[in-house]
Amino acid sequence: MKTKSDSITLVDVARLAGVSLKTASRALNDSPELRPETGARVLKAMEQLGYQPNELARGLKAKRSAAIAMIVPNLADPFTAAAVQAVQDVARETGHAVILASSGGDAALEEAELQIMLRRQIDGVVLMAASSGKSNLKLLLARNVPIVVFDEPLRGEEVDTITVTNRKSARGATEHLLAHGYKRILAVGARPHLYTCSERVAGYRSAVKSAGAEPIELLVQHESDLTPELLSPFLSGPNRVEAIFTLNWVCTMRVLRALNAAKKKILTDFPLVSFDDFELAEMIPPGLTVVRQPAHELGHQAAKVLFERMSETKRQPARKIVLGTEFIVRGSCGCKPKAWE
Repeated sequence: MKTKSDSITLVDVARLAGVSLKTASRALNDSPELRPETGARVLKAMEQLGYQPNELARGLKAKRSAAIAMIVPNLADPFTAAAVQAVQDVARETGHAVILASSGGDAALEEAELQIMLRRQIDGVVLMAASSGKSNLKLLLARNVPIVVFDEPLRGEEVDTITVTNRKSARGATEHLLAHGYKRILAVGARPHLYTCSERVAGYRSAVKSAGAEPIELLVQHESDLTPELLSPFLSGPNRVEAIFTLNWVCTMRVLRALNAAKKKILTDFPLVSFDDFELAEMIPPGLTVVRQPAHELGHQAAKVLFERMSETKRQPARKIVLGTEFIVRGSCGCKPKAWE
């Protein structure tokens, strides 16, 4: 008999259990045709021998991989990391692996990654799209591979989508600053072509115009463009603003660097609200007031919907799930710290 250090096969398991190879295979696949006592004997033999099924071989035979793909623009983003963790938690419960890939926010690279995943015969895809405009889903849709898009919906595609109340939440955050008496509020954002940014800008504009004020916007193609020199005119001189609303956490960090370079302080010189919470936000004096997105819940919902799709026998209409955010008041806006929904 082979030892655990050898390459144990299903033939070895069948021999030890005293069953045919076909019966051992049925036990491995939890076939309802197998008698419980026979299945238990095969499983015991697997345990004794330390048998590990070859998932790749099984997947090739069944044209399934027991794996899903998750493609996002930036794996280092705290928001994305929380969503990834949630997807992995749900996948683990179903016995699926998650293959992660980053598109770098590049639609062409995203398409290349999707083609690689198709060659790996992934069972489904969770996608945080690089762009809301061009769709890279034609290959997936043609092959009936289930896909769920979160955070950045795709225009013109009837696929399951999980988003948050971007416009409503941005409006609420802006109204909060307006309620403090600030009229000249600068909105700082990046990649305005994306759905998330455009929706937050729309919410901001709606709030300031309703208050009889004029929008003041600094929107760049990439967060790296937000240099202290670019922000400087808004921090002093005739174009000086009264408060700042940043439209994602990276923009927040860029603004904080610019304030530091200009020797300006949060709240004392510029009240600030950030769309996105992050780990150190409450540690930055006097604590950043933020719009907190339910990143973990976004990932959880995306994975849950995907696995429901994968188990469907008949295609159902696309779902559009919109989750709320939480406004966390700390101190940078001028309030005493508290939280409200």
